[in-house]
Amino acid sequence: MPVATRLLEQRESLQRDEDADYWMEEIEAVLPHCQTPLQMMSLSRYLDAALRALSNVEKRTARSAALTEGARVALAAAVQLQE
Repeated sequence: MPVATRLLEQRESLQRDEDADYWMEEIEAVLPHCQTPLQMMSLSRYLDAALRALSNVEKRTARSAALTEGARVALAAAVQLQE
């Protein structure tokens, strides 16, 4: 949960598209209520989908999705968690 929170905090410092925004909104919606195993699983799936969307942005633009050092750290932590 802290990794997802950090990624949301850095949202404005990430190069996003509609797909990435959608998954960030899903993370934002479930995060405050994340207590049950099902909610934790949903959070993990939403985080995974957001990371895929950000990766697609990177592939399309040939640039990192992270626009600041804080965003880079948050994105790297999220990627590491999902591996």
